[in-house]
Amino acid sequence: MKKQIPYSCKVAVFFSALFLLAGGPAMARDIDVTAAEGVGLKQTVLGLGVAAIPDYEGSDEYEAAPLLQVRFNWTNNMYFSLLGNTARANLIPSDSWHFGPLLRYRAERDDVENDRVDRLEDVDAAVEAGAFLSYNLPNWVFSISAAQDVADAHDGYVVDLGAGYRHKLQDRTMLTLFVQTTYASEDYMDTYFGIDTADAARSGLNTFEADSEWKDVGVGVLVQHNFSPNWGLLGAAKYTKLLGDASDSPIVDEEGEENQGLIGFILNYRF
Repeated sequence: MKKQIPYSCKVAVFFSALFLLAGGPAMARDIDVTAAEGVGLKQTVLGLGVAAIPDYEGSDEYEAAPLLQVRFNWTNNMYFSLLGNTARANLIPSDSWHFGPLLRYRAERDDVENDRVDRLEDVDAAVEAGAFLSYNLPNWVFSISAAQDVADAHDGYVVDLGAGYRHKLQDRTMLTLFVQTTYASEDYMDTYFGIDTADAARSGLNTFEADSEWKDVGVGVLVQHNFSPNWGLLGAAKYTKLLGDASDSPIVDEEGEENQGLIGFILNYRF
């Protein structure tokens, strides 16, 4: 007898396919808050919302972008998760340890509001593939992930370290605090923050070479408030400070801002 695939799993697969095919500004820039999203979440969740994000990494201009949330849990603690621009799948049937592949979409940098940055060579959309590992306690999660660009956009890699703490404020409201930092390779740094002689001639900015290093550190908060057994609202806010060459690049230092923010809301349905 052929085993039937649960309807909720089919929906999760549909949303993940939508994530991979939609692309564009809808999954824009650095909106990865999955370092904290997985703490103690046991239900299947579908959500859609909106966020205010920088026009490009290092910009002082902001734009609106849709936010998508998908979470499907199996009874053995394995799960598929999509939040913001990052999809993950835990392949370990364990309460404490989670490990599996991840896929991250990083939107192209073109047609930005800043005229001088807009004259730089466009950066194509990146698809970063890699893996994550996390250790979970009842209220804490500690995670590390690494991902390499496989779309020939920046040809580099990023490594993320994160930690999150979850605290119930009341029966229907859960607060999660998290911290995160990112190490980026030279290829990544030079693609998004470097300026070669051709770019300098087009934009009027000084040439700049960016090396591999810890490019940022961030703190954030997630607040999930449930209106009913099924419906709820997720609020997300994140502050990121660019470091080192990312901060010193003329793209940021002269034309943008090293202090980056994110704020967003997702209406979600749990079952």
